[in-house]
Amino acid sequence: MLERQRIDTVSVTDCHIVLGYLNPDNFLGGLIKLDVDRAKKHIKEQIADPLGISVEDAAAGVIELLDLELKEYLRSNISAKGYSPSDFVCFSYGGAGPVHTYGYTESLGFKDVVVPAWAAGFSAFGCACADFEYRYDKSVDIAIPQYSSDESKIEACKIIQDAWDELTLKVIEEFKINGFSQKDVILRPGYRMQYMGQLNDLEITSPVSKAASVADWEEIVKEYEKTYARVYSESACSPELGFSVTGVIMRGVVATQKPVIPVEKEHGATPPKEAKIGVRKFYRHKKWVDADVWQMEKLLPGNEVIGPAIVESDATTFVIPKGFATRLDKHRLFHLKEIK
Repeated sequence: MLERQRIDTVSVTDCHIVLGYLNPDNFLGGLIKLDVDRAKKHIKEQIADPLGISVEDAAAGVIELLDLELKEYLRSNISAKGYSPSDFVCFSYGGAGPVHTYGYTESLGFKDVVVPAWAAGFSAFGCACADFEYRYDKSVDIAIPQYSSDESKIEACKIIQDAWDELTLKVIEEFKINGFSQKDVILRPGYRMQYMGQLNDLEITSPVSKAASVADWEEIVKEYEKTYARVYSESACSPELGFSVTGVIMRGVVATQKPVIPVEKEHGATPPKEAKIGVRKFYRHKKWVDADVWQMEKLLPGNEVIGPAIVESDATTFVIPKGFATRLDKHRLFHLKEIK
């Protein structure tokens, strides 16, 4: 618990310090001191005693439930779009993110799990590097049966194109107001489509930049059914219901200059002795273990750390339990993997 604030409600941070995940004397580099005894007292009163369990198990239960919720949120959001975690690299950042990385990525099967050494500032870094974008949407009501006439398909394309043209003017105007030239804007049209009679539509990035012909309409439908099959399975496709376009989208993007990430010389797998700053008791799976504690800034590219271990800096803490290992690459990005 924060000594200055004197707040009595148990927080996730309280659970972390009771379990040994965080160093109470090095929170924000020691600028804020965490009261371990007070955290234990309130976890006991608010969680452990009512449930008839130990303080450690109560704190561990909070962390496990939170990590499970985060993991299921990740899994459901990825699968809802028809993808698998194995299609993606997961970046874990923010000051508190690396404390939970192992918990919400375990067994999901990401292609890679990356923790930047500058995790606490990675969101700001991303904002500074991101392209500029404006987006406008417009609702439309287009219903085309599967075997509709060519004239109906061309008319549907005209409605879509007219809406794109309207939204394009708004997007370009936004960029002009902010000092950008029209020639620098990359336009990315899209639409929302569903089978007629269904309740939920899908957002699709248009495969065509202009909609005018029967062939364009067929491409629009084809891309929708490709996405639908990925999300719901190919057997769920129902073209016999007909197609309904519920909205059109226009996004405009202006690319920004991208930074050059520094490259450091790689060293061996064994960290330097001076990088190890101690050993701390760490509670997980109902037992205490000794975790090596490493100073993040003193680890060198190429170094590998095998759990149980904790990598500390002033702004973040990276937890590596037993069954996990991490390697620091030449860009000072940690790669976390399971080694069971």
